[in-house]
Amino acid sequence: MKRFFQIAAVLILHSTFSILNSNAQCPACSNPALQSSEKLEAGLDTLKKGAFRVTLNVTNGWDYQGGHEHDQGLTEERNIITVPLHEHKVDLDFVRSEISMEYTFATNWTAWLRVPYDVKMQTATIDFIEPLTDYEKESAFRNRDIHHRTENYLGISDSRLFVAHRFNGFISKKGRLDVALGTSLPIGKTEENPLERGGQGQKHMHIQFGTGTFDPLLELHYVASVSKKTSLALFTMNKYPFYENNHGFKAPFESTSGLGFGWSINKRLAARATFANFYQSFSLWEGEKDPNSGLIALNASVNFTFRLKSGLTITPGYRYPIYQKTLVAGGDTYEYGHTFLLNISYLVRKK
Repeated sequence: MKRFFQIAAVLILHSTFSILNSNAQCPACSNPALQSSEKLEAGLDTLKKGAFRVTLNVTNGWDYQGGHEHDQGLTEERNIITVPLHEHKVDLDFVRSEISMEYTFATNWTAWLRVPYDVKMQTATIDFIEPLTDYEKESAFRNRDIHHRTENYLGISDSRLFVAHRFNGFISKKGRLDVALGTSLPIGKTEENPLERGGQGQKHMHIQFGTGTFDPLLELHYVASVSKKTSLALFTMNKYPFYENNHGFKAPFESTSGLGFGWSINKRLAARATFANFYQSFSLWEGEKDPNSGLIALNASVNFTFRLKSGLTITPGYRYPIYQKTLVAGGDTYEYGHTFLLNISYLVRKK
């Protein structure tokens, strides 16, 4: 157990150090609702009272790109003026390190707590589409800097707390279902209304580390053995915000659903391919739709799980974006880039 925490600490520090010393960028454009590897592994394990699992999930994404055309500048007196057309370009990279703790307080009944720490790095530039004078360029850059800046952001994001129950023999004798109900814990930093502040020529932030609200959560994880070597997994992970925070922000409904195919290569090594769909509705600022929200995305991932004799499992993976569409034409959301995944899990079983 002590060795696991040492490994986890080294990985978090290494990931953070690598990002802070690179030329990469990043905000919360990644979907944080990633399923843990052990939830999709076949097996009819009964969770015994007193069992405790600790998991480290690291998600590292890069080349997430956003931007939009713009025709406004900002004078030194903070007045918004019209300038020739240009494009705000925003490049993003991120590292999310999430510690997950699961405790079995009764047979097949567990409490889950997930605490994420995000490192987000952003680079903002301008591409000039039409000719601008020096004065207009200065105004365009000044206006860009109230919207997007080349900066690094880091901190704890909203945590998630669940109570979960496992059903063995569900649908088939070789099927297993985990049902989890919970809530987000609003400990991440929130921001004031960026739409209002932007319209007033004031510096603002679109990136948030939390919603500022307690949001109901529902997760279903189903896995069944198809043969001695293969398995099928289905999952859905959902967040249901229903009220505004103290800044007038109502977070969007979010849902990640998918299916995975697993192959047991031997007792120590397994491979899995997963296809997932992410849906995000519009978020609202005092009832007004946020143009930076509203998204449908499809992605695929490949993972390999290594089971060590110590009870530790290590699962590296890679996620690739297949398709992405905003809910409205011209919506300003980040296009997914490439993403590396790492899951390290250790289960302490009650003797």
